[in-house]
Amino acid sequence: MNDVDVDRLAKLPLFGELDHHDLSHVAGWVTEKRFVDGDVLIEEGSLPTDVFLIESGTVDVTHDEKLIATLGPGDVVGEVALLDPQRRTATVTATSAVRAVALGVDDFASMDQEMPEITRQLRAIAERRRER
Repeated sequence: MNDVDVDRLAKLPLFGELDHHDLSHVAGWVTEKRFVDGDVLIEEGSLPTDVFLIESGTVDVTHDEKLIATLGPGDVVGEVALLDPQRRTATVTATSAVRAVALGVDDFASMDQEMPEITRQLRAIAERRRER
């Protein structure tokens, strides 16, 4: 059973312009993840499994132990794996209680075929981050 409803997805900037039908379709691909302060969502060097859309809380993104960014509600982390499914390029650590919506990297291919407008947005976010 999926625990992410359409109303929650509609509040996330990435999905905000989708209609109810499309949102219910997206809900079939995502799950809720919760983390506490200090939990590692993504570890640099690990293989990608999920992309996270942060609903609440904050995370620090580090590369080689140097702080790159602090992200919060509405932000996406782990999206670079959608462009290049190589090992993770950064570590993402919760700096508070975090609630996120997770999209499995494997589900991304299905979403790409059925809802390419969403996957285009995720790729655009990834490209912008990669250029930094």
